[in-house]
Amino acid sequence: MTNSGILLVILCCILASCSFNKIPPSDIYTISPDLGKSSSSTSVDKKNRPIIKLAPIRASRAFTCTDIVYSTTRYQQNSYAYSRWSDAPVKLLPLLFQTTLEATGRFSAVIGSPSVAKADFLLESTLTDFSHHVHDGNASEGVIGIRFYLINTATKTVTAATEVRSQAPASAPNAKDGVAALNKAADTVAHALAVWLGGMQL
Repeated sequence: MTNSGILLVILCCILASCSFNKIPPSDIYTISPDLGKSSSSTSVDKKNRPIIKLAPIRASRAFTCTDIVYSTTRYQQNSYAYSRWSDAPVKLLPLLFQTTLEATGRFSAVIGSPSVAKADFLLESTLTDFSHHVHDGNASEGVIGIRFYLINTATKTVTAATEVRSQAPASAPNAKDGVAALNKAADTVAHALAVWLGGMQL
């Protein structure tokens, strides 16, 4: 067999291998706020209400990328192979918090961290968990743990702090149902944050 014939056989083998090992596309998921839980604030005069800015969320590297994280033991973290968040959880959660806080009418404005506008309060947060916990017997839940710090921007002091942990059961131990559970848990956290801030004299 000539050299050109050998090369042709090798090329055919490579192409055949690629066709049998084609990687499936990833499923992309996001965090979508449950607007039905939010009360309308269109009739509320917000002129003299405080302005709050949301600082970037601090988190470990697992939650600063688009991996959908799951764990089967306390000290183990893995990610689903063909499922991804549309953006990192530390980027998706502030959008949910902003939407929820704006809907309360408690603030004259709720602004994100890229804004150069001045604010009366800064909300800092540390995300400690945002994963699908899978147990024996197919039981599982989406779990979120986050600690909030409310900073008075005039005095540069911590006005208050709280820790919120929420978990919602998943229908099945897979990425799709884990994401649905994490969405429910995220909504609970967002509304707990709104209630916490609403109870303060700001």
